[in-house]
Amino acid sequence: MRRRRRGRGLSLRWRGALLASLAIAVLALSVSLAAFAVVRNSLQGDLEAALRRDAERVAELYSVGVAGSARDVLVGPTGGVAVQLYDPLGQLLIASSPRFEAADAALPTEVVNAARRQPEGAYWRGSLAGNPVQAALTPFDFGVVAVIGDTRFIGSALGQLARSLAVMAVAAVLVSAVVGYTLANAIVRPIVLLARRAAKLGPERLDPIAYQGPQDEVGQLTDVLNDLVARLRSALDAQRAFLAETSHELRTPLTSLQGFLDRASRRAQPQVQRDLADAQRIAAGMSRLVSDLLQLSRGDTVRELELHLLDPASDVVEVVAEEFPSVRVEAASGLSVVGDPHQLRQLVRNLVSNAVRAAGDAALVTLRVSSHGAEVLVEVHDQGPGVPSQMRERLFEKFFRGPGGGSGLGLAIAQQIAQAHGAKLNLESRPGDTTFGFSLPLADVAEEEANGV
Repeated sequence: MRRRRRGRGLSLRWRGALLASLAIAVLALSVSLAAFAVVRNSLQGDLEAALRRDAERVAELYSVGVAGSARDVLVGPTGGVAVQLYDPLGQLLIASSPRFEAADAALPTEVVNAARRQPEGAYWRGSLAGNPVQAALTPFDFGVVAVIGDTRFIGSALGQLARSLAVMAVAAVLVSAVVGYTLANAIVRPIVLLARRAAKLGPERLDPIAYQGPQDEVGQLTDVLNDLVARLRSALDAQRAFLAETSHELRTPLTSLQGFLDRASRRAQPQVQRDLADAQRIAAGMSRLVSDLLQLSRGDTVRELELHLLDPASDVVEVVAEEFPSVRVEAASGLSVVGDPHQLRQLVRNLVSNAVRAAGDAALVTLRVSSHGAEVLVEVHDQGPGVPSQMRERLFEKFFRGPGGGSGLGLAIAQQIAQAHGAKLNLESRPGDTTFGFSLPLADVAEEEANGV
């Protein structure tokens, strides 16, 4: 029995690849952000340390009254630092660069006063004269020294670093997609191979699934499937043994019953002939069911065919029609095919039995034999309610019972017999018009007789 598949989404392989790519992308982004933060903090920290050293040296220079210039002791990393001197009230006195003597280039008074009160000085970040700067302030005997460094080079360096990290992150994501798919494919491949091998299993093939890999999760899954296969094989063997034993037990009494009914029918009075005919029909139906069960117990397939040159009209169709009174026959005689007459009769008998059951009256069933080019077409037509479209795919499965009832074996065995003859059962159905048919090659009588068929 097949179950309906759900809407198909991404395969496990692609889901694994996407998850791996996402994980690597998040990792790459985190590393990039961390690297950016480390470099930024490092640049700002180095500049701050250099400015503090410069401020301390300049303050020491002015405190001891040593001759010389502050430029001689400045070691700022950019080489472009500026020096400002503030009086004890926090007012700008002079700067090493005219640009930093303007009113908008003076540091906030509260910052300067705070540095005056603290022996270790102060540090400030902000904007002066329209440029981002950092300043280190250190008090000395006559006021406060401020050493100012332009931080635009830090922004430029961080911008270049951000672009480089973005390119590297994009490259890492692309590489991670390839690596993720490769890893996911390597992980999923054993499962795919296992699924393909399991898909080949069926009622006729319940062999253990071969697996040579390590005893990992896939190995454990293989063991579970093999255990399930072993149990299914054991259950199927027990079912076949039961069917075979039951069929043999029923066959003998049914054969005897049919013989007694035939003898009673020959000797009975006309008024009981109809009742005996009904009993014969029921016994024949039971006998066919037992034959189907016996064939099913032998392995579900037609193993050997006794091929003969035969006329499908007189040797098959008309013989079967005699078992079903009122069934009409439209058969072209004189056609020849090669086949097993016993098996072909069982095929047609199963089709007719199914049609009579579906139509409810044998008079609504017609057997036809016709030639079409190099083929002989055998059809069983009935005027029953038809076969619903949703049931047609499963109609030939064992034990599947259509709306007409039955054992669920007749059509499955009929399909097997047709396939053994190189044919296939075809179905065309709509309400009031259902036809089962199969085609056999038209035999060359002279050639077949020469071959001894």
